[in-house]
Amino acid sequence: MNIGIPKRAFFQVAFPCLFRADTPVIDGVLNDWDAAYLVPDLSGIEGKNPFADVYMAWHDTGLFFAVDVKGAGGRAPDVSRPLRGDGFQVWIDTRDVRNAPRGSRYCHHFCFWPGKGKGQAGGRQFRLRRARAHSRLCDPERLKVASKVLKTGYRLEAHIPAVAMTGFDPDENNRIGFTYLLRDKNLGRQVWTAEEILPVSYDPSLWGTAELVR
Repeated sequence: MNIGIPKRAFFQVAFPCLFRADTPVIDGVLNDWDAAYLVPDLSGIEGKNPFADVYMAWHDTGLFFAVDVKGAGGRAPDVSRPLRGDGFQVWIDTRDVRNAPRGSRYCHHFCFWPGKGKGQAGGRQFRLRRARAHSRLCDPERLKVASKVLKTGYRLEAHIPAVAMTGFDPDENNRIGFTYLLRDKNLGRQVWTAEEILPVSYDPSLWGTAELVR
């Protein structure tokens, strides 16, 4: 019987997230990213094709992301309700606790969205639902975000500073819990681990692991 649980939910996934001494310029231009920083695509496990390439790197100053969306995407961001519009959501657990179904103060949820027309790209942190404890939310001004919206899609870059992630200390712990959701009105949804049929938005045990490698 098919009960609809994504196949990816049955795997514990880890990948090496590489250190970048030359931190990328947050300008929406991805010329300073290459394949070494790609987050491995897992959608093929379920016979799906991704509509975007996602890149990730780290530095002592925090985490860097880049997204290259291919297709007529990025047309419907919602600044007032970012989680419902086009955008890139990231979950981070700086302790990578794999056996806890509820988050802690080390768990973080961020959302980034592309600019539309004269609007600007932006980012914001959200509290994790049902968490046992919460860290202080990051001032949106600390999140650096930029995008380029094209006829063939859009490109987005973001930087999450270390001070926005409670417990971020790669020298002490180089394994962090991680997953993402890319939502687009035209192109659909691209997820890294479990689909939202499961409580991936607040259950860290459903996330994967990024190993911060120097």
